[in-house]
Amino acid sequence: MQTTEEFPFPFPPYPIQNEFMKELYKCLEDSKLGIFESPTGTGKSMSIICGSLKWLLDYEEGERDKLNHTISELDEQIKKCSHSSKNWFSVQTEQIELNTKRQILQAKLNSILQYERKKNTLKEMAKNMDKNNKARQIRRAFAKDKTEKENDLVETSGNENTEDDLLLEEIQDSENSEDEDKPEETYESTKIFFCSRTHSQLSQFIGELKKSPYSKNISVVTLASRQNYCINKNVKKLKHLNLINECCLQLQKKKTTVKDEKDVKKKKVANGCPLVPGNQDLLIGETLMEIQDVEEIVKNGENLKTCPYYGSRKAVPHNQLILIPYNSVLHKNTRVSSGINLKGNILIIDEAHNLLEAIERIHSVVITGRNLLHCYSQLCQYQKRFQALFSAKNVLSLSQLSFCLKKLLVVLGASTKSNPNDPVNAGNACSKLYKIEDFEVATEIDTVNIFELLKFIKNSRLSHKLQGFTEQYDTTVKIHKRDSKADGVKQFLNSIKAGGTESNVPQGNVDVVSDEERPNNPIISIIGFLECLQSCCSDGRIFVVPGATVGQGVIKFLLLNPAAHFHDIVRDARAVILAGGTMAPMNEFTEQLFIAAGAKPERIVTFSCDHVVPEENILCSIATHGPSGIEFEFNFQSRQNTKLLDELGRALLNLCNIIPAGIVVFLPSYNFEEVIYKHLEKTGLITKLSTKKRIFREPKLASQVNEILEQYSLHIKKPQSPQNGSLLFSVVGGKLSEGLNFSDDLGRCVVVVGMPYPNIKSLELQEKIKYLNENVKSGAGQNFYENSCMKAVNQCIGRAIRHINDYSTVVLLDKRYTTKTKTLPNWIQRTLVIHDSFGKMIGTIGKFFNSKKNKLIVVK
Repeated sequence: MQTTEEFPFPFPPYPIQNEFMKELYKCLEDSKLGIFESPTGTGKSMSIICGSLKWLLDYEEGERDKLNHTISELDEQIKKCSHSSKNWFSVQTEQIELNTKRQILQAKLNSILQYERKKNTLKEMAKNMDKNNKARQIRRAFAKDKTEKENDLVETSGNENTEDDLLLEEIQDSENSEDEDKPEETYESTKIFFCSRTHSQLSQFIGELKKSPYSKNISVVTLASRQNYCINKNVKKLKHLNLINECCLQLQKKKTTVKDEKDVKKKKVANGCPLVPGNQDLLIGETLMEIQDVEEIVKNGENLKTCPYYGSRKAVPHNQLILIPYNSVLHKNTRVSSGINLKGNILIIDEAHNLLEAIERIHSVVITGRNLLHCYSQLCQYQKRFQALFSAKNVLSLSQLSFCLKKLLVVLGASTKSNPNDPVNAGNACSKLYKIEDFEVATEIDTVNIFELLKFIKNSRLSHKLQGFTEQYDTTVKIHKRDSKADGVKQFLNSIKAGGTESNVPQGNVDVVSDEERPNNPIISIIGFLECLQSCCSDGRIFVVPGATVGQGVIKFLLLNPAAHFHDIVRDARAVILAGGTMAPMNEFTEQLFIAAGAKPERIVTFSCDHVVPEENILCSIATHGPSGIEFEFNFQSRQNTKLLDELGRALLNLCNIIPAGIVVFLPSYNFEEVIYKHLEKTGLITKLSTKKRIFREPKLASQVNEILEQYSLHIKKPQSPQNGSLLFSVVGGKLSEGLNFSDDLGRCVVVVGMPYPNIKSLELQEKIKYLNENVKSGAGQNFYENSCMKAVNQCIGRAIRHINDYSTVVLLDKRYTTKTKTLPNWIQRTLVIHDSFGKMIGTIGKFFNSKKNKLIVVK
């Protein structure tokens, strides 16, 4: 198959979009690993859709044509063979061989035809359902009261945990982890798995799909978690994802019993979730008929009284394009349990600029002293209540888990009798970095078979049993009898009901979490940590950081080698595409991901295109000095230099005088933003700036972002004289540096102050640098440190130019940028000017905006 020159597109494509689609098509056809860079605003999503889906449809048609052609050739050979002059034995032998080949090919063709007939049948079912929709709505209205009563019955009964439900069960090792019926083996077409970071980004992609020429001839389904898809109110109210998963699986496991046929309520509960299986075929048929996002599938599931979660999973074999969030494909266990099979299929990862960090984050785990004490408390209560009913094997496994918890507490300078507010035993605990094997030896956990222990926890559904036990008995069972004030374990027992467990990951300034949103099953984070101990010893490190109190102590597993969890993907997938607006430096993905995961260099291809915005609409300047000649170098040591801060204030004032509408100023950290704002406020420069622009600051709480952005936009659209727009102080890597558009008047200038290098004194960063130098190549660690800074800067720069008619300026205030010009995006490099004189830069920017006065675009 040759690369096509024609791509269906909803509008005349830009030349760079044509080039993108051609390279993507070729990459998929040749089974390559591609890294594709297309700046934000260049129609990347539509290029991915049209390039990849054209290849998929061409490939499917080509496979059918190839089979038909080969079968026809074999038929001709068989016909010629029967008229051959050879002896009968040779003729018979040759005919048998040809018929065998033909049967194999015919069977494959028949399976394709059967697959297509099945899809058409499902579509017809959905069409007929639509025709009878009115009648169904009338019937549902009559049945509404009865249905509501049944739902109330399920919800009321669902919370009743009998002691039998809380007991551990002897489960065979061969049992499927999700204990679900295996789907029947059937032919599956080649698929494209498209993943992005969030469900909202996937929804945006679906919006683009609906606008594309393929909206009517491609079948799509979105996979999401039970938290997004579950419509069983009794399960969904658990809030925490792991608890929802376990409760759902427990319901699937329940079988119909006849212990008490007279008790209708118990009999109904024994049947498990009332929404499974339901009209799964109808739900699948609807996904085949039209493109739907998660919310639409949920709505259809509610209408059909069937589970959208299992319906979407069962729809995977019948669909051509599968949309999934990052975690579902990058985490192997999730990938397997979701039924995602990449063998011979295409994987496209959008917004992949932070892919390495995302893999590390997904596979890194933090547990606190509070987690450990709560988990030990619950486990002790559970054992004390049911130990006489447990088998010897279960007693041994529970004892091994208790042993591990004790040893982890010792590392944090605590014991099982501590309470979270106790000060740590300083003589027994200190901050330390461990390799995995060293940590296991130091804690004596190496005496326990972690693999078998985790298998026991998984198969016995221990976390779900503990959850049910806690809900039923937490107010009556006590471990340590104390007559003193309610502290220690006794305090935990009282706090468990209120969901007193802290979040797994300690944070500095966080929003207050309500009790019902806070997970009260600490074993979930413990299991995650124990799973990390199964990693290859060289792939990760363990950090132990005791806190001021026992509860504040932290044990963290940090993944250093993301390629360890990408190996299976590279091996199985026909092609893998990493796409993003700013993928530079691409050698990071080549060396640390693809090659480290076992790919051959010749299989890797890269593509980078220019911006669609014409050169005259972009201006990038590097300022090495301020208005009065003071050199700009905002390193950590000089950030308290009042003369430098004064110079920054004067520079911003000059920019506000000549730049219309909106200016976004990115600063290296929240602390530095606080320092600068307070200094400028103290010196009166904020007051002066306010005469030109309405000043806004990035909020620390995510819930306040929309309000600030609305006000920022309002004062640009309707400035109050003498102001001519807004200025927004933001933070590199903060809430406004990625995923938001400051298009048109919202971002006529992006200013980046200083260089946002990560803290070089961080033990985690130092270990990462050391690992890269030792395992990738010499100097890879320093490159990683430099790239971490410039990748963040490039994301900030990309916030301004969002479409072909947009125009903006970029100002980099730091002399160190003069040595980093090659790491800036190509479309920025083409207009980059380095200014030793601040006055010359102001003159250049002034001319730029004077030329645009007649083209000013008003924000709508």
